[in-house]
Amino acid sequence: MKITALFLMFLGVLFILGFGFAFLLLFAMSFDAPGSIGTLGVWAIHLFIFLLLLIFMATLIFSAKAYRAGNYTRSVGFGSVFGLAVFGSLVFLGKASNDTLQDIQATNAQEAEDARLYPMQQFIRPVEGGADTVIVFPSRIVAYRLYVQGGKPFAGPIGDLNATRDTILVNNSEFDRKMKRQELNQFVDDKGRRLTEVFGIR
Repeated sequence: MKITALFLMFLGVLFILGFGFAFLLLFAMSFDAPGSIGTLGVWAIHLFIFLLLLIFMATLIFSAKAYRAGNYTRSVGFGSVFGLAVFGSLVFLGKASNDTLQDIQATNAQEAEDARLYPMQQFIRPVEGGADTVIVFPSRIVAYRLYVQGGKPFAGPIGDLNATRDTILVNNSEFDRKMKRQELNQFVDDKGRRLTEVFGIR
């Protein structure tokens, strides 16, 4: 019983250190979003976690006092809180990891299916010395690559296809500076179709 009490107290110290570090990290990161520092919900969560940390520290103190008094059974009783907390944390982390893995697998499967159903499309506009290109990816991202003679091409996103994949939602101001939207009707695919015939522009 004595060794068990010592082990649980040691586990408690490790748990409190890890829990405290995670709390400080969460506290620092939660205020990254603009305006979050004045959000009542954020402060309420921090207060709740801080109270949990105080409870764990008090439990460790009670466990140590019982141990010093020779009441090892009572010390183990307090220390078992840390055993349960570590077990619960491991279960939570295991479930979170499994959920993340399933999300990644689902995303990869969806990307593979999109690549099968919607192959990458390229629309070309000949220019002196080369060609400009608009690329529609299976992921619904639409990008441009503008030819620069003797240098690297200008490249970047135009926007995304909508959910039904029939309209390009232009959302990049940098693209508007490089090329006017009206110029998109000059791009043609290998079947002779204009980009603006295949996709609406919005």
